[in-house]
Amino acid sequence: MVGESWLLITLTLLIVSLITQQIPLLLVTILVFLTGFLIRIWSHYALNGVIHEHGLSGEYAFFGDTISVEVSVTNRKILPLPVVEIGLEAPAELKVIHGSVIPGMGDPFRVNLFSLLSMGWYRKVTRRYRIECSKRGHYIFGPSFITVKDPFGFTSKESESHDSDRLLVYPRILSLKELGLPSTEIIGERRIRRQLFEDPLRIVSTRNYVQGDPLSRINWKATARRGELQSKVLESTTTPNMAIFLDVNTMETRFQAPLEASLESAIIVAGSIANHAISAGHNVGLYINEPYRGTREPIRLAPSRHPGHLQRILVALAHPQGWPLHSIERVMTKEGRNIPWGASIVVVTPTPTGPLLGSIRRFKRAGRSVSLIQVGNNTDTTVPRDIQAYFVSDQIHQPSVESREVTLW
Repeated sequence: MVGESWLLITLTLLIVSLITQQIPLLLVTILVFLTGFLIRIWSHYALNGVIHEHGLSGEYAFFGDTISVEVSVTNRKILPLPVVEIGLEAPAELKVIHGSVIPGMGDPFRVNLFSLLSMGWYRKVTRRYRIECSKRGHYIFGPSFITVKDPFGFTSKESESHDSDRLLVYPRILSLKELGLPSTEIIGERRIRRQLFEDPLRIVSTRNYVQGDPLSRINWKATARRGELQSKVLESTTTPNMAIFLDVNTMETRFQAPLEASLESAIIVAGSIANHAISAGHNVGLYINEPYRGTREPIRLAPSRHPGHLQRILVALAHPQGWPLHSIERVMTKEGRNIPWGASIVVVTPTPTGPLLGSIRRFKRAGRSVSLIQVGNNTDTTVPRDIQAYFVSDQIHQPSVESREVTLW
């Protein structure tokens, strides 16, 4: 009725009313003209002064937490808005426990948080949705859209905002007891508590050779310079260290789809061990054979227990999708030389392959302390008895297991 059709109908009614000289029809013609004119004016100014915004109650959340999503519309003009539809794209993986939801447009992994309302002049309306963080990962909320319609439903105007909000959901954290793991053996509390380590990779200075010093301690370059045998003085430390190697490969053949239960459970195990070790005063490092999104280097966090380091570990654990860039044994070989001497090495994997077991044996022959944690039972490989191994069910990712409270700072 708006545009050329409105003018054509008005002109037709006017001509007929004049020819037939029917006053009621002329009045109808005037009413149609005024209605169409007002609708055109309304359509032109409908979105003027209209602002739609959205935001989250937080950027980070733990598995099982509930967050709030706010969508607001402000009408900063005298013209009312009889019919307003607002929507915000949201991830379908998270559960909406309060608010209306409609399917996304052509994307099964997206839904729309939807509201239908009416607004007067100079008014602001806010709709709140409650979202349960039911899955670990990175999520984007947005874009958003607003559609306004005239009172008769003849015309509509739509506006879209490409602003987005990001949410990171940390993995679940459980106690080692809930995982069925002995803390004193996994992180070496009994062995490390009073032991003083000398790191062969950290040379502080040299001194004159003393009878009984092992040949490996001799600094041959310093000996050549001074003309007499010189021994290395190594840095000593009482701070225990741990390196966690997380293997995200859930299948023995590379081109199969990841097994979600095995992947999520392995990530829970890695995060739970890191949380326990940092709480016990350990420096903890994390190495994953999958890169951050948009990069080509495996995830790597050097051992530390500085404030915020546990959060960095949990952020890293929110990334993996189960598509390894390299084998975990390749990552171990590359990073092993940088791990402090005396560190407890923990390998978490759903698939303890032959090459991985061989790599663990090489680490053990070099004097390293290595524990293997197998998640699930997705392989026929038998772990040799000379490797300290533990087994964890791949059902720990189920919501029936209650998460543990975690302090990040």
